Amino acid sequence: MPAGGSVQEPDPRTVEAARRGDLAAFEEIVRASQADVWRFVFHLARDEGIADDITQDAFIKAFRHIKRYRGDSRFSTWLFSIARNCAMDEFRRSGRRRKLEAEMEFQPHAPEFDQTRSYDIREALKALSLDVREPLVMIDLFGLTYRDVSDVLGVPVGTVKSRVHRARMLLAKMFAENEREETGEF
Repeated sequence: MPAGGSVQEPDPRTVEAARRGDLAAFEEIVRASQADVWRFVFHLARDEGIADDITQDAFIKAFRHIKRYRGDSRFSTWLFSIARNCAMDEFRRSGRRRKLEAEMEFQPHAPEFDQTRSYDIREALKALSLDVREPLVMIDLFGLTYRDVSDVLGVPVGTVKSRVHRARMLLAKMFAENEREETGEF
């Protein structure tokens, strides 16, 4: 996996101002975190248009409920939870969740790839089931902690660790199989 970034936390004074109804403060939060939220949602939806819609919905819900943010977790964790819930709501409404999960079920053999190009990490991530891909993306791409991911997903930290480990093992297996295919070793 490429080195993960870290989601920037907004200044606590900006969050507090937004909680008091300061629209400019909330707009500052949106500008600072919109790209991260969109990328996260895109990894779930795998469609730019749907990611746009879900991201917009997530920020509308965050604006409506920002007074409920108590600071018990990092702001980014709270925001990612809202974005994830909006995505899951959209998938349920559209029936996409079942389709996405079916498409993302891990196959025992690596998917077929063009042998003239190197293995694409995005294709590998698509091959992972949602339950293992989601925490891996949050930790390795967004730099969230296991505790943060636990809060976002609503599962114990141990479950997050197990899922991330499983995702990494599956990716390693896919890379190894692809390497053997490219070199002709079996």
